[in-house]
Amino acid sequence: MYQSSIRPKNDDRKNVNTTLSQSLYKELKALAAKLDRPANDLLEEGMRHVLEKYKSQRIPK
Repeated sequence: MYQSSIRPKNDDRKNVNTTLSQSLYKELKALAAKLDRPANDLLEEGMRHVLEKYKSQRIPK
């Protein structure tokens, strides 16, 4: 089985597919390039931020 040397396999990770605003993603990619970080890392950081923001709020089911 092929294993990338760029990003080793991590069983805790899940591939997902979604759609994003083209302009928003373009900005994210530009920021990632400036920070010399993968855009995926910034997406994860944003998701963690949202989860933390809403963690203490009561969300109706």
